[in-house]
Amino acid sequence: MIDFKNEFETEIDEAFRKGLEWELVGILTKNSSVYTLSYDSKILSGIFEILCEPLIMKIANKYHLQVDKAKQNQYPEFTLYDHNDKNEKIAVDIKSTYRQYGVNGTLKPFGFTLGSYRSYLRNPKKGILFPYGDYKKHWVIGFLYTRNEANRITEIRQVIEASQLLPPFTDIEYFVQEKYKIAGRTPGSGNTTNIGSIKSSDLNAFKNGQGEFANQKEFEDYWKKYRGKNE
Repeated sequence: MIDFKNEFETEIDEAFRKGLEWELVGILTKNSSVYTLSYDSKILSGIFEILCEPLIMKIANKYHLQVDKAKQNQYPEFTLYDHNDKNEKIAVDIKSTYRQYGVNGTLKPFGFTLGSYRSYLRNPKKGILFPYGDYKKHWVIGFLYTRNEANRITEIRQVIEASQLLPPFTDIEYFVQEKYKIAGRTPGSGNTTNIGSIKSSDLNAFKNGQGEFANQKEFEDYWKKYRGKNE
């Protein structure tokens, strides 16, 4: 099975030799209008997925792997597999969050949500593209960025103005890690049923996989049995 982490990092380094600054400023229409991008996190999470797709496709093509994309609200975003070995699938999910600072200017601990613990972990065919048992690796590509506060709303501009427009995010950092290696033991947000990651103000905690589980089985067993307040 391929080392997805190494492959993705290699593709990033080759494609963006001057650093990971995707200066995406808007959506272009046929009549040369540009719809500027706001810093809305839902929009930006979709943007990161779009920007990752060509890199994932390049890795898949290198190893002659099929790539299937999930439907809306389905896990994972990308599934890579060999037609001759369909029970060795690789799951790839894209996650993102933005930096927040305390009143003293220090970076607050951040984390990510890692999918529902009430779906495919309990029912291997629920909310997932292929049966959960077909997947042998579960990778997360996570992005941390700073929101551009000037990009609060979407405007319609002309393509000739594109060089003057600002991207909705800056100072992008990323990591690639197996899901269980960054998972925590509490839900990701509020009363949702999302698995929460560890929280840290240092991205190296995610890069190095400093999660709370020793292996994939321990992670799965814990979250299969986890019961939230409303269950």
